[in-house]
Amino acid sequence: MAESPKITIDDVEYNYDDLTEKQKNIIGNMRYAANKISELNMDLSQYEAAMITYKLMLEKEANATSKDNS
Repeated sequence: MAESPKITIDDVEYNYDDLTEKQKNIIGNMRYAANKISELNMDLSQYEAAMITYKLMLEKEANATSKDNS
């Protein structure tokens, strides 16, 4: 027989199969929230990288424009 998965919260270990349905639902919600936070952090990193690229593009364009006006 397979051993029940363990859940550790604040250094206290619980057998997943021993939890109530409400507790299991709460853990599911916590997992969903953690995954969403991870996705949002990835989105944030991508937008920050885009902003750096746009800044470099703007600087390059501004330098080209000032050379054309010289």
